[in-house]
Amino acid sequence: MPTLRAEFPTLVDRPGLTYLDSATTALTPRPVIDAVAAAMVRSGSPGRSVHDLGQRADASLDGARARIAAQLGAAKDELVFVRSATEGLNLLAEGWAAPRLGPGDELVLSVAEHNSNFLPWRRACARTGARLVVVGCDARGDLDLAELRAKLSPRTRLLALTHVSNVTGALTPIPEVAELLARSPAAGAPLIVDGAQAVAHLDLDLPALGCDAYAFSGHKAHGPPGIGAVWAKASLWRETAPLLVGGGMVRRAQLDRVTHVEGPGRFEAGTANLPGVEGLAAGLEFLAARRSEPAAAALLDALVDRLDARPEIRALGRPRRRVGLASFLVAGVHAHDVASILDGHGVAIRAGHHCAQRLMAHFGASSSSRVSLGLHNTRADLERLFAALDEVLRVFGRRRTGA
Repeated sequence: MPTLRAEFPTLVDRPGLTYLDSATTALTPRPVIDAVAAAMVRSGSPGRSVHDLGQRADASLDGARARIAAQLGAAKDELVFVRSATEGLNLLAEGWAAPRLGPGDELVLSVAEHNSNFLPWRRACARTGARLVVVGCDARGDLDLAELRAKLSPRTRLLALTHVSNVTGALTPIPEVAELLARSPAAGAPLIVDGAQAVAHLDLDLPALGCDAYAFSGHKAHGPPGIGAVWAKASLWRETAPLLVGGGMVRRAQLDRVTHVEGPGRFEAGTANLPGVEGLAAGLEFLAARRSEPAAAALLDALVDRLDARPEIRALGRPRRRVGLASFLVAGVHAHDVASILDGHGVAIRAGHHCAQRLMAHFGASSSSRVSLGLHNTRADLERLFAALDEVLRVFGRRRTGA
């Protein structure tokens, strides 16, 4: 059975590389590179120019927005382009939450949040006197739904959660959470989802999830860097102020009055990143055409089983449903040393706190090694990973015994 490796120029250029760090940045496939290059060649920048190149650019931006929305089951006028999930979450925190918060209000999030879904809300609370309420995880590393139910109150103004943990791969059951929220004293508070780690692995219908807004980054989904998107219900966008102001997002700007454009353009000040948008559309289409959730789940299960088979290795968490990745500790070996030795064997993984120090503390660790899977990964990649991990165990075993 042919693999997808040949579709990724980075892997073709480096045939000895085993890339297991897609949760940080997924490699860019040839169709996405071609889409970015074509956008730069065939049109200028969007911006309502009268000339042909400008008109083509406007049409290209509108068409790519429609293609991306179609991949997500969304209306195109509810999709706003940003640089990344981080920028998108900041847009919601500054443009929607901060103007509505005051002393006594509460924002609820989980201990598992990446800093991109923690720091924007923390800053909004610090500015307004509102309070962060943090929900923990259970022994498996899954969101503690009983604790969440207990902490939702009439003071809750917003619930912000990751869809997939970037440390454990735990999948948050967003539809179940949305139903729980609707039946709680906090009913009516919006549910905001950080989907950075989910988009590459799940077939998504965003309106059907039950959330009010969903942010993600292109480079996690085999798209180019520097582009992302936020989907939100039209009602939430109507209540949100732009994070950036400037050219392109106003109909008329006078000394005493500014009239904004309608739709997504209101939040997209400045020149649009058309190559990035076209690349994002191509990346999502590449994923949709090639992704197999059962095959990906089987490969991930094989990874976790083999980690569990080594007594010197402890995987972090045992989530009921895990997506895309697993993090682990090697007894007596710092995560950076593990990653460094693996790199010497041509195996690329992530090491550190993964911008999720609160969850790392939950597991009693300051850092961990993380293996994350992409479309191109196969069982052969796992063989190379575990051969390199065996070398880690041999090297540090000799050091401990003085051999």
